Amino acid sequence: MSPMNRFTRAIRWLMEELGLKTMGSAGKDVYIIILSRYLRLVAYGAVALILALYFEELGFSDERIGIFMTLTLLGDVFVSLLLTLVADSLGRRKTLLLGAFMMATSGAVFATTSNYIALLMAAILGVISPSGNEIGPFRAVEESTLAHLVSESRRSDVFTWYVVLAVLGTSTGLLLGGHAVDHLNSLDGWSELDAYRMIFWVYTGVGFVKAVMALCLSERCEHTRKQEARTETPDESEPLLNGNGSPENPRARQPASRRPKWSNPISKISKPSRTILFKLCSLFVLDSIGSGMVPFSLINFYMERKFHLPKGKLGGIMSATWFVSTIGNIFASSLAKRIGLIQAMVATHLPSSIFLALLPAPSGLPLTICLLVGRAVLNSMDQAPRSAFLSHVVEPQERTAVMGVVNILKTLSQSGGPTVTGLLAGNDRFWVAFVVAGSMKAAYDLLLLALFAGRVHAQQAAPHDEVADDQDGRVENASSHAETGGGDVPDESEASQDDEPVKIPILSESEGSRTVGGSRTHRNTKDNSFLLFLYGTSSRNMAPNILNRRGKILYLDAYDSFSNNIVALVEQCVDVDVTKIYIDDPLLKNSNPSSRFDGSDRSEAFVDLLQSFDAVVAGPGPGWVTCPEDIGLMNELWKLEDADLLPVFGICLGFQSMCVAAGAGISEMPAAKHGIVSEILHKSRSIFRDVDKLLATQYHSLEVNIGHSIQTKKAVKYPAELWEPTTLCPDLEPLAWNFDSRENGAVLQAAKHMQKPFWGVQFHPESICTNSESTRIIQNWWTDAQQWIYERLLKNVSKTKVAGTNSMMLDLSRTNLTTQVFDTSSEEAICAPQELAALIAHGDGKTLPDLPPDIVHCSTTGSGRLTVADVCEVFDIARNEAIVLESGLQPDLLPMGVGTGRYSIIGLIIPGETLRLHYYAGTKIMQLRSGTDDVHLEFSVSDPWVWIKAVMQYLKPKETPAGPTFAPFWGGLMGYASYEAGLETIDVVPAEGNQDYPDICFAYVTRSVVFDHLLKKVYVQSIRGKDDKPWVDEALEKIYEAAGRKSQQTTPNQVIPDPFDKQATLNTYLDTCTREMAPRPVYCAKVSTCQTIIANGQSYELCLTTPNTIRAPTPAPCRASAAAANDLSWTLYQRLTSHNPAPFSAYMRLHSVHIVSSSPERYICWDRAQAAQCRPIKGTVAKKAGVEAADAYAILSSSKERAENLMIVDLVRHQLHGVYGSGNVLVKQLMEVEEYETLWQLVSVIYAVPKGGEMARTPDAWEEPAGYMAGIKKMEKVPYLGFDAFVQSLPPGSMTGAPKKRSCEILSRVEGGRRRGIYSGVLGYFDVGGAGDFSVVIRTAVKIDKATESKSEAEYDTWTISAGGAITIQSTPTAEYDEMLNKFLSTARAFVPSTPRTTPAISPSAL
Repeated sequence: MSPMNRFTRAIRWLMEELGLKTMGSAGKDVYIIILSRYLRLVAYGAVALILALYFEELGFSDERIGIFMTLTLLGDVFVSLLLTLVADSLGRRKTLLLGAFMMATSGAVFATTSNYIALLMAAILGVISPSGNEIGPFRAVEESTLAHLVSESRRSDVFTWYVVLAVLGTSTGLLLGGHAVDHLNSLDGWSELDAYRMIFWVYTGVGFVKAVMALCLSERCEHTRKQEARTETPDESEPLLNGNGSPENPRARQPASRRPKWSNPISKISKPSRTILFKLCSLFVLDSIGSGMVPFSLINFYMERKFHLPKGKLGGIMSATWFVSTIGNIFASSLAKRIGLIQAMVATHLPSSIFLALLPAPSGLPLTICLLVGRAVLNSMDQAPRSAFLSHVVEPQERTAVMGVVNILKTLSQSGGPTVTGLLAGNDRFWVAFVVAGSMKAAYDLLLLALFAGRVHAQQAAPHDEVADDQDGRVENASSHAETGGGDVPDESEASQDDEPVKIPILSESEGSRTVGGSRTHRNTKDNSFLLFLYGTSSRNMAPNILNRRGKILYLDAYDSFSNNIVALVEQCVDVDVTKIYIDDPLLKNSNPSSRFDGSDRSEAFVDLLQSFDAVVAGPGPGWVTCPEDIGLMNELWKLEDADLLPVFGICLGFQSMCVAAGAGISEMPAAKHGIVSEILHKSRSIFRDVDKLLATQYHSLEVNIGHSIQTKKAVKYPAELWEPTTLCPDLEPLAWNFDSRENGAVLQAAKHMQKPFWGVQFHPESICTNSESTRIIQNWWTDAQQWIYERLLKNVSKTKVAGTNSMMLDLSRTNLTTQVFDTSSEEAICAPQELAALIAHGDGKTLPDLPPDIVHCSTTGSGRLTVADVCEVFDIARNEAIVLESGLQPDLLPMGVGTGRYSIIGLIIPGETLRLHYYAGTKIMQLRSGTDDVHLEFSVSDPWVWIKAVMQYLKPKETPAGPTFAPFWGGLMGYASYEAGLETIDVVPAEGNQDYPDICFAYVTRSVVFDHLLKKVYVQSIRGKDDKPWVDEALEKIYEAAGRKSQQTTPNQVIPDPFDKQATLNTYLDTCTREMAPRPVYCAKVSTCQTIIANGQSYELCLTTPNTIRAPTPAPCRASAAAANDLSWTLYQRLTSHNPAPFSAYMRLHSVHIVSSSPERYICWDRAQAAQCRPIKGTVAKKAGVEAADAYAILSSSKERAENLMIVDLVRHQLHGVYGSGNVLVKQLMEVEEYETLWQLVSVIYAVPKGGEMARTPDAWEEPAGYMAGIKKMEKVPYLGFDAFVQSLPPGSMTGAPKKRSCEILSRVEGGRRRGIYSGVLGYFDVGGAGDFSVVIRTAVKIDKATESKSEAEYDTWTISAGGAITIQSTPTAEYDEMLNKFLSTARAFVPSTPRTTPAISPSAL
């Protein structure tokens, strides 16, 4: 190894040991807090040096000085107690600000008056330090804030520098104070009293500086409610876009908290933590009494009286002693890591106590200074370990109060000391105070050592130990840095979100340790004396940090569509990491290869896996618990042997499974509850303690029957009987009931097992409409689960596996909730995805063009009164292949609504050149087609999205546009993905059928025109290489000329004129159109079938659809010319958008496909910073005679319509949580009514942002995200989260129902096994810059040109306009048919002639 490498490693080691590496990334708030303390201690040190001398100058006796300091400390106890206990409710920053003003006020009073009473009141009610050490509310609040801001593994480093800078501050204050007094005293006209008062004016100034610094602290310093055991759920909903809360949203209605106006702040500290306080503070009191007898100001006084030193020399000596103490403090963290917190405290503090007792012994100044220096070096080295110790033996929400109580108790204990010392000094026994103080402090050290030696160990760095606000769980496979002993472990925030699949070992344990990937994680299971001392045998709760790691929870997913919401809720409510596996995971099957998950055999692999976790959540899902395939591994949980038991929380299906295993029955409810919010009755016991009024969302049609009299007889003999176990299920204690339906009667909503650590709830705590009390339930369960684990440790019940069990690796890559890992190793292709991408970008040197997207050419001009149709005419869109994504506009050409359609995009298909990607779901064939639509490359794939993602990542430009542009699309892939392509992503086999068109069809668009309707601008863009700038300029000139011609018109072209009266061919075409709609009886029968399936517990909601067709003879010009056929489709599209404008209209003419769409629904949109938005629509009211807006609002406010929307909102949240992780999904708009040309619809808006990103707080912020601002910064490589969310959300949840997988399987049968095709799919673009935007293909007419067909068929055009609706248990068949018909007719209007028909053109089968 070279000398330079050795030097580098040495420097790195030194920085690690001294905590400098930690401090380098601590953050602004940490720096402000530490700097603020430094300035405060500068002021404290300067005042402590002169305080006793100031009083002596004023003529106060020694006794009065001692009494003054005692009362000052007592006053500080009162003020600090008040402020620190209410700091978290008042606000930590406000508390620090108030303390700063109190400090400034005290300094001003001391600088202006000599009245003993006034000075005493200022010291009591304000902040004056008689010792040079901490006083006031600052330290407790600051330490709690630092513990909140910094991860547990880095906390001791930060606390060390927090102490070091404080010591330096006091040292600086002593030095500056002493020399300042001497200097001022030497000035003409300045007396010693004037010099002292100037020091107090400086003290006042420091108080004001601290106030400014408190204002600079960010909101991250505040205690977040998601950490508090009595707080509400981390609410994903926000005020709606108009600034008002949704009146229908229970979370908006409910106050954030229902605490009484005044409560005892001590109640914030749990009983176990109070036990800790009592036992530990009993020792701290002894130390503090000794400290109070010899505060720093009295040591100064003693030194000045004994040796008659000048002020400057005295200040220099005392400053030097404080300064050298910094050396010891710097190494306090390193020492604590090596020998443990308690050992470090005693090893440093005991010698300093001895030095203090010996301080009066020397008669000469040099030896006295040596004792002072020795004491100073060691005395404060115990502060950082003590603060770190306190911060992790109590719960996070208690830290401020606990640390405040500790500091206050110490101050209170110190308060009597100065009076005693004053009396001793007045009787010439000053030296006795030092001997007594040193002896008491030494006794404290020895008792601490005797009680705790060997019982508290140095912390191990935990891989899951995160900052308090950073609770997005990640699955890790590495041991901690401290355990492995080598290499730098990157901070999680720097880790790529595209990591490799994670391997979780099934552990084999022996001798109190377990093997994890080659390293050993030690777990002390024998020495419980420390836990016993802290908590006693009657402990009700165990603080999460006692085990020195984050909790680990296993989530069993029964293929529900809300699972990720539950994972997010748990991770945000409690300090845990959650790993998700499916109930039928093939790696966890038992040893019998032919076995199924039927509960007949024990799955040893699953039992082994459970050893890695602290608890399990058994989630919801479709089906019956009596069906083994529906519950899978859940059944294993209830049969665990005592040695393998662990806490379980069941939700919905998991709850039912727990109850049936305990002897309960299961049956259909008379009235199913899906998406219904009900009040839950409970008795505030067990997991419902401290829970107030609970409004919870229910998704169930089956109920648990425990044989309770309230269920069988509809009555109880006495009120308490409602909460008693039954003869049928003696081990189940009822915890909650629901009585909101007369048909259903009493429905059990929660229970706990009386012999095993099993709890469960029937309702869904994770739903967006379940109110905030659900968080307390999760927190209470985790508290009880930890209590069970703790009691198990006390009983020394080991979870150690039988010797000889082999450790096996379990691949849980698909459970990683933050990334989507694609496996291309099995692709049977002739090229890799990256090779396909290179072929698209650079061609083959023969038939495919070389169009490298290295640079984006972009020019802009004002759009004036130009419409999208005007620009399409400039580029002859009508007669060629093209893709147009158009936002519906108001008559003034502005967007229809904020947050919907701001942009329109024209993708130019260059004849003979534009490449296309096709994929066919049935055969799994993928094709690269040339500009002439010929197959250039064909290969089979298992997952087409791997290839498309690789293409988009490869096409990312190296240079962005030269100037700022808000254009969300620079170029890239434009096209669609069918419903069947989406089914493949959830492992549902698509229906078979004749495929005359691809299921995925994207064109590589290299030239485009983008309208910004808000800014009234047009962007002309090219990504065809550096030589295409002339085309951009030429195209811009054409648009500029068209805008000029349009501006010369006398009146604005507010409405697109109907051109059809002048077109005889088109009028004839429309006159001959006939409609064939689904027969009412057939559709109503399917609705009833869906409701029967829902009532049977197989689904919550089923989105039933049916095809409707419009047929017309193909005009002769269209048979003869493809251009004429294209022109007809374009004209129909213009007619549709004029009759039924929508924010996500689209026209696509590509390959054999004609798409004419006026979709009102956004599927998903994401910007280049990967912030995503979804706009699901459920709930529709048609505009017709007699239906006013008020009627529509009333209908859409019904429980049926809102339940439809709610289920899809929860589904979308689940999908986004699966990619973006916990805490990064927000419901911005919940069930608001939006009005369109022909309909009113219920719309919700959900946002998601990458970890560390910022949510768009207004619609305008969403429409102008920073990621769209080209030219601001170079293109950075960021995880392609938007694309992953796009793929993982297919097919659109609003077109499937929930749970998605089971619902799609059911719908395939109910709909007769037919293909939906492009309808129910998605249509939009992937931008080369990383953005994307897709609509749901609804309100759409689709025509397919068939390559092989009979002559008679070739003479007819068939337009398919499918429609449908969400079927719930509250649906009525006739109303559902009417809704489907209205949706069809809103699109079919484009095919209605301008003049009335003489005869109807409706197929009789529809009647």
